[in-house]
Amino acid sequence: MAKKNLTPYLNPQFGAAVKDFGLSFLKTQSINHRGSKGTAREGVLGDFFREQLPGRYSVTEGEVVDLLGNPSPQLDLMFYDASVDFPFRAEGADILAAEALLSSIEVKSKLTKAEIEKSVIAARKLRKLKPFGRPLAGNDVSAEETSKKAARYFHCLFAYETDLAASNWLKNEADRLTSACGSEHALDMVYVLDRGLIHVDHAIGRLEDSDGGAITNFYFSILNFIQREAGRRDGTPFERYTQPAKNVWIKV
Repeated sequence: MAKKNLTPYLNPQFGAAVKDFGLSFLKTQSINHRGSKGTAREGVLGDFFREQLPGRYSVTEGEVVDLLGNPSPQLDLMFYDASVDFPFRAEGADILAAEALLSSIEVKSKLTKAEIEKSVIAARKLRKLKPFGRPLAGNDVSAEETSKKAARYFHCLFAYETDLAASNWLKNEADRLTSACGSEHALDMVYVLDRGLIHVDHAIGRLEDSDGGAITNFYFSILNFIQREAGRRDGTPFERYTQPAKNVWIKV
């Protein structure tokens, strides 16, 4: 009897499809906007996720606000479960409730020491939000959490290029990311186009390859997180966002 494949990845057709997944992004003509500013820079990546995400999830740009009125920094890409949540529109920008945000990405034209430091400051502000009125849960995104009101965020950086040389890039980039973050849980993953992917908190990384393996890994890491987090988290308490500070209800 022939031995069956233990994983569908061993199927040549499935393997080829996985390779084409990352390449579909790397080959896009719009990638020529890699050094430009403004919406074109974020739009290329946003379009990629919008096309690839399961229909249940959506992505937009804007900011997040918690029940205490604390705002996040401006976020280039915000992921949320569109089957139960939606952004509010104010002055042309999208605003998500803190309980709705699952993951986020800040997009950089070029990764430098100064830009990393700015991103870490912004990440600290993001992680001070209190969904459900509580501090964010632990920094290990795979840890089991029993409370449905203990939310976690998966926050990443995407850069079109870096100012570091290609020689020994992975180690050098990881070192300066670790130096900027210190012992704090600020950034989860950092992907640099044509260079590779770094999981900051776990101190591991992988170089990009000719099959787009690193960008594929980046995408599925985000997807895996938002699916697990959406499945275990309680619903957004929209009614609490509509309650005024003083009770205005009248018995009738």
